[in-house]
Amino acid sequence: MDLITPYINSDKKLHIRFEKLFALLASCGFSGKIEVLNGSESFPIIVSKDSVWTDKPMNLLGNMPKTILFKVENAVEDGLKKGMKEFDTYEFLFSVILNMPRERVLEVLKPYAAEFFSIKPDLQPFIGSSRNEIFSNLRKSYRTIYFLLISQFAVILPATPEEKARITEKLDKSDIFSEKAKADEAAEMANEVKKEQAMSEEDEIRTFLNANEHYADVFQLFGLKDKFDERVARREYIKIMQKIHPDKLVGISPNTALRAKEFLQLAGECYELIRDTEIADDIGRLMQKYGPIRSKAEYLKIKEYDSAMMKATALAKIGSYDAAAKVFDYIYKETKNPAALEQKNLALWKLAPKWNKFEKADKYKEIRDDFTKISMVKELSFESMYILAEIYEYFEDVPDALKILDKILKVRPDDFKAAGMKKRIVFYSRLNKN
Repeated sequence: MDLITPYINSDKKLHIRFEKLFALLASCGFSGKIEVLNGSESFPIIVSKDSVWTDKPMNLLGNMPKTILFKVENAVEDGLKKGMKEFDTYEFLFSVILNMPRERVLEVLKPYAAEFFSIKPDLQPFIGSSRNEIFSNLRKSYRTIYFLLISQFAVILPATPEEKARITEKLDKSDIFSEKAKADEAAEMANEVKKEQAMSEEDEIRTFLNANEHYADVFQLFGLKDKFDERVARREYIKIMQKIHPDKLVGISPNTALRAKEFLQLAGECYELIRDTEIADDIGRLMQKYGPIRSKAEYLKIKEYDSAMMKATALAKIGSYDAAAKVFDYIYKETKNPAALEQKNLALWKLAPKWNKFEKADKYKEIRDDFTKISMVKELSFESMYILAEIYEYFEDVPDALKILDKILKVRPDDFKAAGMKKRIVFYSRLNKN
């Protein structure tokens, strides 16, 4: 880890095997982002103590070229995990090793083939003896051995001279590193593939649907981030067609057939939707404001709400605060968009000077509770924070009022309004105590 530490949060790029870099970071409990740099292309992998997030397939991660470079940072941008799949840390590492080329794994282990390895004591009850000969375990378990060693669940123990001579003699007669062994393994893998292909078509379709029905949005369904790419989207759409085409639904259960037909119809609808450049751009804009859009029906619905949001904003600008608040409230109830709830309360606050003391008690409490609810999802605007501090002051909740004002002043130290409110609240608080 000492070799990697100087590279963290710097502009320096690491030239190291991916699985080794990841294992080192995982072993020290690193949390942050690995930026993978492959020529002009780059993509992030997010790492925490127990989990990993990526949107890349394992066969790509296991077959990274030796020329690949990495940048390591602690900071992770908000929303970066969106659309990524979460893995257990060591499940992820083992999956990467399973997808690495055979020769690359054996290339690392070959110099140690005449040695022994030992499982660390905390795993001892589950694994077995304390000294395991590496060579005799290589043919069937070389990927597991590599995983145990690189993840530091096992350590290499040097063989005695007599043991090394005996194992080296076996190595010289062995074909484990030869092309024949590679061909044998390829044949075994082909047999495994045939077994998987023997799975019933219904199980295949059901497995495919389980993995794909819970897509994040209309772009992610086709392997896209936030804009349309004809080449990528068409490739993914064809994959869906090939998996659940009506011709493949003959003879399967009605429930699975119905799921497949509905998903295929939805995928076709989404594909046609985002092929229109203007609509794709509009969907991207709306998702930034309201969250994921997963279908044409959702798009039309959100578009309607967005239009209502603009209408409510216009009503507020001309002073129709009560009408604006009602529209914002309707939008929030339909979309659960916290921005609409915040705007509703900002509009209501404009009416506060007209409220009598009984109305104030009820409405202040309602606005306070709404702002608290919003703050659990998004940052409140400064205007909302001033109002919340004033409401806390009204209810004589001095600590919470000061907490809000301190939060404003931390970001805006020269904010005279927040400083003045804080000074007033502290003054009257001390006066009341005396």
